[in-house]
Amino acid sequence: MSRGIVALAAAMLGTAAGADAPSPFPPGVVLMLVAPWCAPCHGEIARADALAAAARPHALLVMAMDDGPRARAMVRRVAPALRWEPAADTMRRARADALERAAGLPYSIATDDRGRICADRRGGLDDARVRDLVARCRARFE
Repeated sequence: MSRGIVALAAAMLGTAAGADAPSPFPPGVVLMLVAPWCAPCHGEIARADALAAAARPHALLVMAMDDGPRARAMVRRVAPALRWEPAADTMRRARADALERAAGLPYSIATDDRGRICADRRGGLDDARVRDLVARCRARFE
C-alpha cells in the first residue's frame, strides 16, 4: 500500500500514523539501523565511536531492526551511550517506519530537532558519509 494511502487512511481514522503524528525517532541524531545478518552493519558497529565523532553536532545512535538474541548480542557490543533502546511501542513504530523507507541494510537516517527524518542514506557509513548526512539534514532547515 502506498505511503499516501496509509497516511490518508490514518488521518481519516484519527490514528497516530497520520502525517501530523509525532515521530517515533529521537531528535537530533544519526540513527544507524543494524541487524545481525547484515555484514556491513558489523563493520559500522566496530567504527561507532569514530562515526559518532563525525556526526557532531548530531548524536549517533544504533538501533537493532529485530529483537532476537543475535540482534541483542550485536547491540551489546555498542557502548551504552550509543544504543537506542526505547519502549517497546516506540521501537515497533520506529522499525515499521524505517522498514517502509529502507530497501535493505545498511541504512541510516538523520533527524531534526523534533525527531523528523530530514536525510537518509542507503549503504554503509564512513566519516565522510556521516558528515554528508548531517549536512543534508541541516541544509533543509537553513
